[in-house]
Amino acid sequence: MTRTQNRLPVLPLLAVGAFAIGTDTFVVAGVLPEVATDLRVSPADAGWISTLFALTYAVFAPVLGALTGAWERRVVLVVSLTGFAVGNAASALAPGLGSLLAARVLTAACAALYVPAASASAGALSAPEQRGRALAVVLGGLSAATVAGVPFGTWVAADLGWRSTFWLLSALGLLCAAAVALGLPQVRLPAAPGLAARLAPVRDPRVLLTVGTTLLFMTGGYLALTYIGLILDPVTDGDGSDLALLLLAFGVTAIAGTVLGGRATDRYGASPVLAVSVAGLAAVLVTLPLTRSTAMGAVVAMALWGLAAMATQPPQQHRLFGIAPTSGPLLLSLNSSATFLGISLGGFLGGQVVRTGGTHAPDTLGVAGGCLAALSLVTAFAVARVRTREEPALVADTR
Repeated sequence: MTRTQNRLPVLPLLAVGAFAIGTDTFVVAGVLPEVATDLRVSPADAGWISTLFALTYAVFAPVLGALTGAWERRVVLVVSLTGFAVGNAASALAPGLGSLLAARVLTAACAALYVPAASASAGALSAPEQRGRALAVVLGGLSAATVAGVPFGTWVAADLGWRSTFWLLSALGLLCAAAVALGLPQVRLPAAPGLAARLAPVRDPRVLLTVGTTLLFMTGGYLALTYIGLILDPVTDGDGSDLALLLLAFGVTAIAGTVLGGRATDRYGASPVLAVSVAGLAAVLVTLPLTRSTAMGAVVAMALWGLAAMATQPPQQHRLFGIAPTSGPLLLSLNSSATFLGISLGGFLGGQVVRTGGTHAPDTLGVAGGCLAALSLVTAFAVARVRTREEPALVADTR
C-alpha cells in the first residue's frame, strides 16, 4: 500500500465523498412525501425508492469490492463518484416511479463502490492504533450528511421540489470526484489473492456474526426512519421545514456519535462501545410512542437516536478490519452490504406496517424497530464468545 507523510488532509477528503453518498442515502426519508405527491403514488409505494436503493447497494457492495480489490483506490473512488453524479441527474429527470427506481439502482451501485473503498483507504493510510479514529473521520462524512445535507435537501424539496434536491446531489458528486482526483495520493493495497482466497473470510463465523449484527440493528433503525415523516406527523403536521429541523437534531448528534464511537473504540475496545450504542438505539426506538407527540420529546428522541445510531459504525468496522486486515476491502464491503440490506429490509417491513397497521402504525414502527435492534446484541455478544474460544490472542489485538 502507499502511505503519505501529509496524511491529515486525506481523511477529510475521503469524508467529502462519504458526505455526498450519505446525503443521497438519507435524504429520501425527508423528500418521500413530495415524491409520492408529485408522482401520484402512495407513500408505501414511494418507499421503494429507499428500499431498492439499499437493496442494490447490499448486492453490489461485496461483488464490486471483490472485483476491484486490486485496483488503485483513487481510480475506484473517482469512477464511483462520477457514476453517482450521473445517477442523480437521471433521478432528477425521471418522469415516473419506474424510471426513478432505475436511476436509483445506478446511483446505489456507484455508492456501493465508493464507501468501502474510502474506508479501506483510510485504514491503509493509518497506523493500527489510530485506525478507529481514521474510520470515524470517513464515516463522519455520513454523519455530516445527516447534519447539513439531509436537512438542506429536505428544505430544498419543500421549497423548490424534490427534483432540485437530486440536481444538487449530482453537482455535489461531480465536485467530489474532482476533489478526490486532485487531492488523494495513490493508494495501493497489498496484492490481492485469487477470488476464492478473497472470499475465504466470509466463512469465518466471526465475520458472519458481525455483519449479522449490523443487519439487525440497521433493519430496526430504518424500519422507523424510512417513515419518520409519518411518525413525527403529530409534531410537524406535514410541514417539510419542521421535519428538516428535527432531522437536523438527528444529524448534529450523529456527528458526535461517530467521533465518540471512534475514540471510544480506540480506548475501550469495540465490543463495549457497540453494546452501549446498540442498547441506546433500541431504547430510543421502543420509546418513540411516548416521545413523538410533543416537540420537546421529538427533539430529544431524534438527538439520542442520531448519537446512538452512528456510534455503532466505528466499532463494527474496526472489528472486521481486525479479523482479516488483508481482506479489508471485502470485509468492509460486506459490512456496507449488511448496512444497506438492513435499510432495504427496514423500508420493506416498515411499508408492510404502514399498509396494515392502520392508526397504530406510527407507534408500531418504533417498537418493532427497537426489538430488532435489541436482538442484535445477541449476535454481538456471540462474536466475542467465538473470539474467546477460538483465538484468545486476537481479543487483545482487535478490541
